Amino acid sequence: MTDNDEGRTFVNHRHSFAKFLLGVAASAIILPAAAHANEADAAPEANAAEGQADAGEIVVTAQFRRESAQKAAVSIDVLSSETLTRAGVSQAADLARISPGVQITTGGSALQIYIRGAGDFSTTSYSNSAVAQNYDGVFAARSQYVSGTFFDLERVEVLKGPQGTLYGRNATGGALNIIPVQPKLGEFGGYVSAGIQNYSGFSAEAALNVPLGDKVAMRLSAQGVTRNGYVSDGTDDDKHVSVRFQLKAEPSEAVTARLGVNYQHLGGRGPGKVIYAPTAPTAPGLTNPQPIIPADRWTSISDSLNTLIGSVVAPPGIYKLDISKAYQDIDILGVNAHLDWDLGPATLTVIPAYQRVVMDSLVFPALYFNTVNAFDGRPSTSDTRTLEVRLGNANDQLKWVLGGYYFDESQDSFNTIRLGRASDTAFVADLNTRAYAAFGEATFSVTDALRITGGVRYTDETKKVDGYRYALPGSLACPNGGTAIGGSCEIKTSAGTNVKGTYSANRVNYKAGIEFDAGPESMLYASVVTGFKSGGQSNADINPYLPEDVTAYTIGSKNRFFDRMVTLNAELFLMKYKNRQENFSALDRGGAQVSSLFNAGRAEAKGASVDLTIRPTGNDTFRAAVEYTDAKYNQFVYRNYRAGNPTASTACVVTPVAGGSAAVGFWTIDCSGFQLPRTPKWSGTVSYNHTFELGNGSKIDFSPDMSFASSRWLSAEIVENARAKGYALFNASLTWRSADDALSLQAFVRNIGNTAVYNGTQQYPFIANYNGLDIAPPRTFGARLRAKF
Repeated sequence: MTDNDEGRTFVNHRHSFAKFLLGVAASAIILPAAAHANEADAAPEANAAEGQADAGEIVVTAQFRRESAQKAAVSIDVLSSETLTRAGVSQAADLARISPGVQITTGGSALQIYIRGAGDFSTTSYSNSAVAQNYDGVFAARSQYVSGTFFDLERVEVLKGPQGTLYGRNATGGALNIIPVQPKLGEFGGYVSAGIQNYSGFSAEAALNVPLGDKVAMRLSAQGVTRNGYVSDGTDDDKHVSVRFQLKAEPSEAVTARLGVNYQHLGGRGPGKVIYAPTAPTAPGLTNPQPIIPADRWTSISDSLNTLIGSVVAPPGIYKLDISKAYQDIDILGVNAHLDWDLGPATLTVIPAYQRVVMDSLVFPALYFNTVNAFDGRPSTSDTRTLEVRLGNANDQLKWVLGGYYFDESQDSFNTIRLGRASDTAFVADLNTRAYAAFGEATFSVTDALRITGGVRYTDETKKVDGYRYALPGSLACPNGGTAIGGSCEIKTSAGTNVKGTYSANRVNYKAGIEFDAGPESMLYASVVTGFKSGGQSNADINPYLPEDVTAYTIGSKNRFFDRMVTLNAELFLMKYKNRQENFSALDRGGAQVSSLFNAGRAEAKGASVDLTIRPTGNDTFRAAVEYTDAKYNQFVYRNYRAGNPTASTACVVTPVAGGSAAVGFWTIDCSGFQLPRTPKWSGTVSYNHTFELGNGSKIDFSPDMSFASSRWLSAEIVENARAKGYALFNASLTWRSADDALSLQAFVRNIGNTAVYNGTQQYPFIANYNGLDIAPPRTFGARLRAKF
């Protein structure tokens, strides 16, 4: 089948499949009432008030209380420890293989997470994630903070849609909750595991739980990974070490205290980019341009880009890239404490935390991008202090929580972009963000079957920026006679040398919801929720970016049928954005190449999801989860400051600005009506697990699975070569487990078809329609041995 045939197939069948999907969703809403009379003998629901659940229940804490995932009236995908291990999840990007509607890649060393059209493309210190990443109940100010935390986990919770009341700012797309295994009182035990894979991959992991008397326990866990790069130049490797220490005490039945310390070092070459240009790139000086489609899709951009650079006429003196110098040297330290004190009428929870992220890296996202001070070599740093205080209680009549939150992040932000004489620019900035919030949410039982929920959060935040931009020696912006500063010369223009100011904003976000038990194992729910993503000022001569606001409407149903043999959850959603934020590399008014945030305008994402799990026997589990998302810009118009016509660099409508200049822009670019980036219309996963019981009591699990997504844009530039095709990935694993489950051996193969999945991009500034693309791993295979004690 050709690419065009594939596209026509999607077009021809999408409407009929959409009707089918909506029909299933409607059935999931109608069937519970019809099934009510036949479910009288179903197992009782989880006792959320006491934080207990029946055997086999998945208990979550997404709403700051313990409850069954099937009784939580939110869109949530819960990935258990067993699921994570079976799928081989060792980093955040792996979650995209098993959670529908989620797209994850890295930009530099930063995670870029998109859920249902909401995400953040930015890779700099100015970025604000649209999906809040929380490790052990603590919001991660920098996404690098969670990179090396995917080991010894209890579960991962993926919340979809804005979480404005409980999680606050920068959660317009949802939340990713990474929950480690806590120390267990009175137990001595742990595990060790080791794995090998192709690309010279080796990993080791261990955890040790030690009781210190009857009321205190400690848990020490660690992970080390070394693997060569998937990309031909050695980038896209994995070299990291992570250590986690926890101490837990229960001095009385009413008090639980826990201290956690985690350290991560991320090394190696770091992320890489590949070339895939089925439409020929163009630039002044390039004659007879040809499409570039390498036989091996994991071929680095370096040779291809350097060949093109050598042919470009203007601007002069563009550097060729020496990607052999790419590296990352990132250190991460986190300290947090948890206090839970049962006061009788309510439980007091206090969570103070400190994070430090030191970022020293050089990456080539189709250009040279370094995160150290160009003058003295200091790395970029982020120091964050947070404090959350909550009071809450849950009983059959009322479940409620009240809280306050404090956030303070200080950053020394450095980065250098080198493109030769065209733009060799260094940025040096002091950044500070301080935010305060007060929130509350309550669920009241009107009857035994009907509940209503209301929530509100007030946030006040202030951002301060004091940044300088320097032109390095030899660049066009650094002519003879420039003022010497640290061996460079300062840009002497009326604007653009110093970006300094204070940005403040406050928001009131709310949630209103209703839940109805249509049967003992069936629930209907509906909600309207708002959220916002922080605004601010980039270190560039462009306008400040406003906060992004979103309102989400959801109708859903969660059901279990036939004595829990079948679980069927379905949801309809609509998300409306105002002042949606986008980010890509462009020239600012002063002529510097910058990676900048700006407001695109209005957008919306609407769709449906269906998640079906069938357990026909005790040894068989089948799951199919599908999500349909129709996401587009209703209004997306911006100005471009380059002198040359940018038509070749975008598929959007380009018109000249009358009297355009570096102050008001030369061109207007209108991308209204285009699909939101990294938001495939169709995505999903299908998995099956069968357990073979052997005569000696041991077992073998056979676990094939597949994930898929339709075509999508990879960035807001809307460039032809940043349009990724649809894909289907197939994986399989075979796991032997001993009779006492103390020993297991897994063999796996992932991406069996060696399919190229492009999941991110960066456009090269001076060659139109030329992109460096992020790519998911090729075919990998290996084995893992695990022993518990």
